[in-house]
Amino acid sequence: MPAPNAYVESSRRKPVEHYLSLKTWEERSIFRKFIGQLRKSYGVTGVSISLLDKNRQIIKYQTLLDMLEIPRIASIDAHALLSHEYFLLLDASKDWRTAHNPFVSGVPYIKFYCGVPLVTSKNDVIGILAVYDPFPKHEFSEEKINKLIATSKEVMKVLDTPLDELNSSNKQKVRGNDVASRKTELAELALKFGRATSRGSSMTVFEKDGSGGPYFQNNNFRFTKLNQTKDTESVNNKMLFDKLFNVGSLKNAAYSLAKTISINFKINFVYILEIRIAEPYQIDRLYFPQENKIDAESFKYTNKLVKRDDEDNDFMTRIIGMYGSSNSALNFENLIHYKAFTSEFGISYKNTKENSLYNSGIIMPFYRHNSKLVRKNKINNNPGTKKPKKVNLYLRSGGYLIALFNKSPNHDFNPDLVSKIFDKTSILRRIYITS
Repeated sequence: MPAPNAYVESSRRKPVEHYLSLKTWEERSIFRKFIGQLRKSYGVTGVSISLLDKNRQIIKYQTLLDMLEIPRIASIDAHALLSHEYFLLLDASKDWRTAHNPFVSGVPYIKFYCGVPLVTSKNDVIGILAVYDPFPKHEFSEEKINKLIATSKEVMKVLDTPLDELNSSNKQKVRGNDVASRKTELAELALKFGRATSRGSSMTVFEKDGSGGPYFQNNNFRFTKLNQTKDTESVNNKMLFDKLFNVGSLKNAAYSLAKTISINFKINFVYILEIRIAEPYQIDRLYFPQENKIDAESFKYTNKLVKRDDEDNDFMTRIIGMYGSSNSALNFENLIHYKAFTSEFGISYKNTKENSLYNSGIIMPFYRHNSKLVRKNKINNNPGTKKPKKVNLYLRSGGYLIALFNKSPNHDFNPDLVSKIFDKTSILRRIYITS
């Protein structure tokens, strides 16, 4: 059912218009960081930052919806707008208010949903910050809700900060050694891999044979619109869920999924990979709590962390399942997987020279563990032990990637195809990784 209008609807009009007109929304890196952190922290595929006027939900940033506006009568956020502090649905398909909502009964088949208000300093609710997923949840802790509320306040703080101050603050956060370390990294990679094959973004990747075929940020990662997916897709996903569930192990399910994707979408080589990363850092002991391990996302002194140059990043990757080739063909360096994993939506690859075994493809993350800051040396509580001024740490992160490669450089990895593949990997994630 549509949500009724808020009783303060008339008083919301001007603040909503004001915040909609802000140039701050053009600071994409800031808002994409919010989106990325929430997806990673909550293990969901959908996050949105939206404002609501009298008739519309205006979506400023999102994943999974692929829309700029939603009529308010079809908006789940409109229900959240009426709620005190938060609006939580563990399974939207079983709630009388949302069971027949087109975004629940149809694409993207939202089941889990949690939305919290975006509130101005004058207590006007102008919009909603929401996380959602096609899979229901059995529980959602108060701690997670409070963290989402805290993030909504951070979003409002950004919107309320003058643009010149915001830009100045962002520049100050750039570490002084970033440029030098970047140049060193590029020089080392050029010797190891050949010449650079992608420039003009925050990522530079090198092709193994130096042929010059480019890797690009996979910025076209989008999801299908409401009217672009057939009803049979949900049936196929249900069959796939049963198939993966019945094989009984992550390894067997990953192989089965890789085979299904390869055959159904005519992709020559598919593999699913686990990645673990440990990056060495150092911080003054005054800023780090007396704990051996903490959650990195909520650590408030990240700007005090300094990358250690006496130790290299440590990578570990392992193939969970693959189809269409053998291990001998899998000769990519860990750097490629690292770049794909740390980018927002992965990387895409195209080699028009056709001088490689595979000449087009994408590598994209479909699950990220919560990052942790871990002491290199555990706390020594023995009396008389001298405490060092600096604490050596590892930033530990990890998750799962899916890689898809074709021999033809002309294979169309279009947004609809990527969306369908991501939906299917989410089924694997739900059964064996986040359950």
